[in-house]
Amino acid sequence: MRKIWLMLLMWPLIASPINAQRAPAPNASTGFPIAPVDHGAQQIALGNSALALMGPWKFRLGDDLAWAQPGFDDTDWHDYTLDAQGWPESILPERNAFDPGWGAHGYRGAPNYGWYRIHVYLDRVPSSLSLLVPAVDSAYAVYWDGQKLGGYGDPSRRWAYFIQRTQVFPIPSSRGAVGDHVLAVRVWDKPLVHTGVRRGGLHGAPLLADGATAPRIKQLALRLGQLNLAVEALTEVVPCLLVALISLLLYFYNRKHLEYLWTGLTLVVFTFADILVVLDGFSTTRWLTQIEYSIANVLGASAFLFSLLALQWLLALDGRPRMRLANLAAGALAFLMWMAFVVNGEWLASVRASAFLFTAVQISLLPCLACLLWMAVVGIRKLGREAWLMLSPGAVLLVLVLWLFLANGRLPLQVLEVVNDVLTILVPASVLAILIYRFVRQWREHQRIAGELQQAQAVQTLLVPELFPPSPYYRVEGTYLPASQVGGDFYQVLPLSDGGLMVVLGDVSGKGLRAAMVVSMAVGAVRAIAKETSDPAEILTRLNRELTGNLKSGFVTCLCARLDADGTVTVANAGHLPPWVNGKEVAMPGALPLGMLADQRYESQSFQMNDGEGIMVMSDGVVEARNEKDGQLYGFARLATLLTANPSAQQVAEEAMKFGQEDDISVLSITRIGPMKAVLA
Repeated sequence: MRKIWLMLLMWPLIASPINAQRAPAPNASTGFPIAPVDHGAQQIALGNSALALMGPWKFRLGDDLAWAQPGFDDTDWHDYTLDAQGWPESILPERNAFDPGWGAHGYRGAPNYGWYRIHVYLDRVPSSLSLLVPAVDSAYAVYWDGQKLGGYGDPSRRWAYFIQRTQVFPIPSSRGAVGDHVLAVRVWDKPLVHTGVRRGGLHGAPLLADGATAPRIKQLALRLGQLNLAVEALTEVVPCLLVALISLLLYFYNRKHLEYLWTGLTLVVFTFADILVVLDGFSTTRWLTQIEYSIANVLGASAFLFSLLALQWLLALDGRPRMRLANLAAGALAFLMWMAFVVNGEWLASVRASAFLFTAVQISLLPCLACLLWMAVVGIRKLGREAWLMLSPGAVLLVLVLWLFLANGRLPLQVLEVVNDVLTILVPASVLAILIYRFVRQWREHQRIAGELQQAQAVQTLLVPELFPPSPYYRVEGTYLPASQVGGDFYQVLPLSDGGLMVVLGDVSGKGLRAAMVVSMAVGAVRAIAKETSDPAEILTRLNRELTGNLKSGFVTCLCARLDADGTVTVANAGHLPPWVNGKEVAMPGALPLGMLADQRYESQSFQMNDGEGIMVMSDGVVEARNEKDGQLYGFARLATLLTANPSAQQVAEEAMKFGQEDDISVLSITRIGPMKAVLA
């Protein structure tokens, strides 16, 4: 279908009649005639607006400027017929029509100068005549009857740009007369390029065309080349970019999983490397093209470093500092050697330097392969079958490299390209499979933890009760606002035999399930100890012995108060906020929190409460509430001002939460009411 459209687009370009001594047959797919391939002849005739010079060419490796002269005898040179059939294959090499170069014509592994010669007989010619030369590996120069028409790069200095494009070379009118002419092409094949069986020299037949038609053909070839690059970018870049976006979104959703970050960055740099290669097709400035291509190589090489880090995290080997250091060192070595090789190939094109650096790059890859093998073995031992899935993108890339190495030059180009496309798509597909697998597994783990948190919340409702035991002498109000789903604050209000109350309020360091487990242990111990003694100091001393050694690196602040029937209040404090009575803080000596020293003993002090007076105890989440705008703490001054208005426990807690809650907030308010008021209530 694409060839039909190309033929329709090119039909206006083939309208100018140029008679020939022997009119060649037109190519059905493009409309351009092909010079007859007759190995017994050394002459072809130009008879239409454009003619593809398929051959027979004469070819020889080596270099001698005398070979450009028309009188040179090339009968002992090798016959060389181009495989690309006409236009657009001659101007824009495509998958289904691409001459593999002299590497597939028996000259593989010989980076050197190569010369092409062909005899052209002109019967009648237009007023102007031009030669279109398609992309050529490395530098080349074109000669017509011994006169240099131009070229690309400088073969004499062995200097060439990597990215090549179709060039138009006008043939002087004095040289384009009727008769026999010799076209010679001198090519310098730099070592960086000549690494495959399909590299080296011409990849499509040059075209002879009249001077008015040639620029139009070149312009259309450029536009179609840009279109092809854009289509290839959509098929190769878009899948990688989408998978990279998914991976980075998963990282921002959960930043603890760095494997998403490294995987996303690996695909991003690969993607932008391809985008820069596409931009090369739209660049018209040589130095800009060279810089873009060099940046693409830098990105491609840096992607190897990111992929090593991604694999290390995917295989759960991030906790091994030696492996991380080895990966970084091996990846950095390969990166530096590859950059040196690229810089030489792109800008210097030195034969000796290229050979040395190419060997150095191959040697530098050995530590990287050793690290990959090390990670694979350790990962398989650690994760089992799961590790094989994590290794799948690397396995696909390895298959792709081996396929290109083993099948290159042995199978048709169409087959190579199809398999290459399939394997290229499998890389982001395998990465997407890994992301889906890990996301589903982490989602299930999240659901399991959420279920455990719900169970912990249900248990915590028993540890932080909403209803308090009735007392004829005191009225109790309590509020608890956890900072997360499960908090570390607790309080207990226990009845005494004389109608009084035992109040215990504590704060466990830390948050989450671990703090909730400590709360459960502390509340159980408080209930057991309170059955044996009602002395607040003794309760804290015994509770300290129970907790010491069971909290690892944590601690518990706690305040214990006994409110007797006659209004006497006895308080003991273990590193907690002192109580507030009638809006004023009760001065108490400092003491260590629970769980730090096993032989720590606590002291108590007493004061009297009258009817209507109240005592308020709270956790430090109230005074440590922090404003998000200016970072100020709520502090004791604001708390003292608030308590002058005799607020309820809920009002104090909500005020601190609105200011900027960062920790669990628990507040207990106990008011002395007296027997008669209790009866009326």
